[in-house]
Amino acid sequence: VPTDFFDLWLNWLAFFERLAIPDLPVYLFAEDNATHARCVELSNQPREPKSSESEPEPEHHQYQANITCLPWDFVFEQSEAVDSLGAYSYRNKDYNAMMTHRPAIVKALLEMDRHLIFSDSDVVWLKDPLPYIRTSFKATNPKVHILGQQAYKYGNHICPGFTVYRACPEVVELVELWQEDLLSKEGPSTNQGPFNKILDQVSSQGISVTLQDGTTELRKVTPELLRKELFPNGDLYFRQMTDEERKEALVVHNNFITGYEQKIDRFKKFNLWALEA
Repeated sequence: VPTDFFDLWLNWLAFFERLAIPDLPVYLFAEDNATHARCVELSNQPREPKSSESEPEPEHHQYQANITCLPWDFVFEQSEAVDSLGAYSYRNKDYNAMMTHRPAIVKALLEMDRHLIFSDSDVVWLKDPLPYIRTSFKATNPKVHILGQQAYKYGNHICPGFTVYRACPEVVELVELWQEDLLSKEGPSTNQGPFNKILDQVSSQGISVTLQDGTTELRKVTPELLRKELFPNGDLYFRQMTDEERKEALVVHNNFITGYEQKIDRFKKFNLWALEA
């Protein structure tokens, strides 16, 4: 979360806390120092200075939910952190930089050996999605590795803005390929195209995984789309669904619209903005 999107994240948090989901830790990655400072301010727990020789560790803050604010150096070198990123617009320089960070964040959290739900800050959780997700992950034929929101009205492309990852070596390897692809590109780019290109490749051809005994094994990654009526994107929920259909939604993504104020205005129009004026 960058500074400019912090209020969107607070809105996400307000809806999330209403659900009172037990034993679900939340990790907020601070894209800049200003975001991390606001986390500290909210928690009323001043950040303790850290020895330069020590390994970076996530810092814990006491909200109602179990929130861990991850500083920049949890994933990247501290010297690369910035005080506050500039204004965001779709595909501008700072937006592109944030997109290249996404796979590194996902990889760092997967390596903690826990399944991961990655949620953009312009998402609202209306109902607990965990029963649906757990049922999908229990399937064994085939074993599902990645659950994702349908990116478009048709097709099987996944939107990385709301995606569930199984913590396993083949998924970590896939995320590494995704990161390498993003870092190799120059100029305006989004993370969604490269993600789906690599996912299509790995789901059909497999990916080489190094096992604990040093041998390698070719494994496939199986993706599955989340049911779009339960996990609608912004085009479906805000433009196409009826009021009755919207009542069934578990998670709503406020995409298919650009601009910070425009996103907030649309949330307000549909009574999905929980923050006070």
